[in-house]
Amino acid sequence: MDRQITSALVVRAGFQERNTVRDFVLDPQEALGLLTLASDGHSFYREFQLTGRYKVKRGTLNASYVRSRAFGNLSDFNQFFGNNPVAVINPAEQGRLPFDAPNRFLAWGEWDAPFKFKVLPVLDVHTGFPYSLIDQTREFVGPEESERFPRFASLDLQVTRPITIPIRSERLKARVGFSVFNLLNRFNPRDVQSDIDSDRFGAMFNGVGRTWRGKFILEF
Repeated sequence: MDRQITSALVVRAGFQERNTVRDFVLDPQEALGLLTLASDGHSFYREFQLTGRYKVKRGTLNASYVRSRAFGNLSDFNQFFGNNPVAVINPAEQGRLPFDAPNRFLAWGEWDAPFKFKVLPVLDVHTGFPYSLIDQTREFVGPEESERFPRFASLDLQVTRPITIPIRSERLKARVGFSVFNLLNRFNPRDVQSDIDSDRFGAMFNGVGRTWRGKFILEF
């Protein structure tokens, strides 16, 4: 007997914009030996998002593509006097913000597998974040945030199965399983040697390799 499988595809599109005005910006005046603080900073983030959802009997697949731009002042007050202050204060400029990633594709799903297992894969691919070139005196070389890290790509996976835990007269429901980050063990660097005077200029560091975690989730 043929099994009938029903499916449905839903596609949505949207646009959003966020603006920040009157942000505090630092600007060193070398000729006067002063560090000025003004509230004339501004920045914006804009994105167009296209999302889709495809549902079948045993699972659901979701996907989204985002085209975005993040642009604004690069010498905001918190950058130099926040929790992780930058040591050298350079003249105020505008450019790509540190989280600017013009293209991002994200796909995730949920499937019911045999033996009551539930499989949840996630694929994340986006443009590398920007960074600046400096010299040995820590002065910027060229426009700030003009370079980019390599494209980020990671396939993550989570597999769980329901269980029951008898406790006296009750039976608690839980899920056990595992999750793995960066299943394909792709090198996605988070730091770079951006000093053009360094022997290791351009070297990439601090990538997170394949990482396994056990899962135990109580359900109420």
